[in-house]
Amino acid sequence: MKSLKCALCIFFIAAVSHLSFSQVKISLGPSIGLTVPTGDYSGTTIDYYNGTKYGLSSGVNFGAVFKVKLPVVRIRAALNYSSLSNTGNSEVDKPNSFVEVKHSLFMISAGPEFSFNVPSSPVAPYAGIDLLFTSISGETRFQGVSRVETGTYNMAGASRLGVGIGAGVEFGFGGKYAVDLSLRYNFINLIGKKFEELSTDRREDSYVNLNDEQDPNYAIDPDKHPINNSRSISTFQFNLAFLFGL
Repeated sequence: MKSLKCALCIFFIAAVSHLSFSQVKISLGPSIGLTVPTGDYSGTTIDYYNGTKYGLSSGVNFGAVFKVKLPVVRIRAALNYSSLSNTGNSEVDKPNSFVEVKHSLFMISAGPEFSFNVPSSPVAPYAGIDLLFTSISGETRFQGVSRVETGTYNMAGASRLGVGIGAGVEFGFGGKYAVDLSLRYNFINLIGKKFEELSTDRREDSYVNLNDEQDPNYAIDPDKHPINNSRSISTFQFNLAFLFGL
């Protein structure tokens, strides 16, 4: 009797393991797309000089997507790199001034994804939510700008935590391949906003760190401390990925 029980237990464990593994599907592949800054992350170079926004325009992104499809929910993880920039004047009355601002974003995201299968169709719409970790770096070049010496100023790297929401559709073909089209909105700096105070007390100090929190010295001298408000960093992303099933 004991031998029979052991054999039944082994058979049950093996059957459950086989069933669970057969229901798990893994896919991964490269992605490319467009990143569009929104809110305080967009604007003009005049906004950037005035400390109200970051003044960035749209740019390309590329990365990799990894998905684990479970019976009820899918887990999505991704790496994504975006390059954003903009050029223009620093002030309306200074047409010969020049500002070039550049940002690079490296984002790690992960979260659940809920798929809505269409019967007898290779099309699978989905929606999901991500936790985001984003590393941001950049530089700014000023020329002929009031209260800022001409030169290139590197921005110290900073990291922020946030949340992303997304929706998309997968088009499956060939049994184990899929084209994945998605639209995502990323709230990048929900956690970790900060202003870095420097001892040099110059206007240039406002541009050498991310400084997404208000400058506490704005009221003392707004010419040297132009950032008066907390600034949100958010983006829309349009992505195309090609996934290979494993």
